Amino acid sequence: MHGAAGAGADMIQTIKTFAPPTQTTSNPNVYVLAQVPPPAVPGTTPPHGTPFDFTVGLLQDGALELKWKCGNPSGTVGTIYEVKRQIGSGAMTFVGATGVKSFTDDSLPSNASPCTYQITAVRSTARGNPAQFTVNFGIGGGGLVGVTSARVTESGPMKVAA
Repeated sequence: MHGAAGAGADMIQTIKTFAPPTQTTSNPNVYVLAQVPPPAVPGTTPPHGTPFDFTVGLLQDGALELKWKCGNPSGTVGTIYEVKRQIGSGAMTFVGATGVKSFTDDSLPSNASPCTYQITAVRSTARGNPAQFTVNFGIGGGGLVGVTSARVTESGPMKVAA
């Protein structure tokens, strides 16, 4: 079908105009009479995945590079990952959002240990289950400051990048 006047696209639009749910006519069989299939009933999208398989690395400038995996429903697009951070026993605060499964935290103050991150997959108004992991800093071999340990609260194991 093409969009020229009187073409199939015009006819389909006319059928849709007089078909439910607009209910501008009292004939619920308009699709049957027009010999076209009715529009598909919209389905519900399965819930978001929960982030897992975390990796954290300390960059040369002192920023933390966070990476994770997250299995989201097939055919869904537009998932954003909300990143929150808690330093010590302080409040969990929003530090950013990303459309990919990684985030660089360049606003972490020095001497912020332990540091807990919470990652939540978000799409439109739907939110997935958040996952948390905690990062501890310390002095490593040769007197270098680095990530010494990490603990995952709600998911599988976490890896510390070398």
